[in-house]
Amino acid sequence: MANRKPIEMRNFLIVYNLFQVVANMAAFVMGLNYLRTYSYSFVCQSFVHDTSDQSMLELRLGYIYFLLKILDLADTVFFVLRKKQSHVSFLHVYHHTIMAISASLFMRYLAGGHCFMLGMLNTFVHAVMYFYFFLTIYRPEETRGATWKRYVTLLQMAQFAYLVFHFFRPIVLGIDCGYPRAVLWFVGMQNIFMLMMFGDFYRRTYLQKPTKGHRN
Repeated sequence: MANRKPIEMRNFLIVYNLFQVVANMAAFVMGLNYLRTYSYSFVCQSFVHDTSDQSMLELRLGYIYFLLKILDLADTVFFVLRKKQSHVSFLHVYHHTIMAISASLFMRYLAGGHCFMLGMLNTFVHAVMYFYFFLTIYRPEETRGATWKRYVTLLQMAQFAYLVFHFFRPIVLGIDCGYPRAVLWFVGMQNIFMLMMFGDFYRRTYLQKPTKGHRN
């Protein structure tokens, strides 16, 4: 796109963001229904590899989540087509890449179990996030100068903080429920890393005073 004009995608992005809101909220509601139907241990949920109704529902929900993570990769394409290069930061690329790769690996080898909560929380956060993106395009006057973006970032950070607690809890308590301990460590450390990066973004964006002579 270096020698091309940015592509106008307003109407398309309105539809895309609304679809993301509906799809993520639908997945979140399906996750809530799963919790109401089946027993789930927030301390340590084992992974059962069988064809029971609960396992098959976890598999279907995991596949929906995997598809949503693949769809999220379109965000980067849209930034490039609109020449919003500043949005394609290391945080953005790393976050989307690691989520897509992790979701594909978990779908192949470990769909369900203790990781279920990660997908459920993430769909709720993304529903809120894409609704904010929708408003920035459909009603930019409603979001210009508003503090909504700050609260979306705080919501993302709260998600990572809880997931650190969720995945390290069975390790700290010494509980073995049959879920691979190496996976608990990996996902827990990833969420610590994400919390640190989002925390740094929050500090630079909302807390750091602008340099003298410059305004946001």
